[in-house]
Amino acid sequence: MPLVVRSVEHADVANCISLRIASLGSLVIGRPPPYPGYAEEAEASVHNDLDKNPHVHHLKVVDPDNETDIMAYAKWEVYKHGRPDLEQLREAMKMPIEEVDQYSQLRIAAREYFCRRNGDMGKHPHIRKSAISNTFQA
Repeated sequence: MPLVVRSVEHADVANCISLRIASLGSLVIGRPPPYPGYAEEAEASVHNDLDKNPHVHHLKVVDPDNETDIMAYAKWEVYKHGRPDLEQLREAMKMPIEEVDQYSQLRIAAREYFCRRNGDMGKHPHIRKSAISNTFQA
C-alpha cells in the first residue's frame, strides 16, 4: 500500500486534531487529557493557519485509495527570515492557564520553555515541526 503526503484541508481538521489528542493528549509533554474547549481551540488554530499563515504547513499521510483515513499528521513551520511573531511569544495567554485544569503547572512550564526556545531560535531562519502518527495495522 503506497502512502502519500498531502496538505491538510479544512474538512480534515477535526480528524487531525482527534489524532493529535489520541497521540499526545493536549500537550506534547506528559500527555495530559484535553481540558474543556481544547479540541475547539486547536481546530480553530489550524483553520486560522490554513487561511492566514503561509509559513505554517499542515500535512497528512493517507492511502490514495482511501483519503479519509489519516494515518499521520504533521505541522511544519518554515521561517525563512525568522519568526514574524516574536513579540506575541512574550504576551500572556488569553485564558489564564491556572484555571484550565489540574495540569496547570505543567502547562505553564511547557509554555515558558517553548516560548523561550522559540524566542531564541526565532531570530534566525529555521524550521519547526511536530508530527503525530496514527496506530494502524497493515
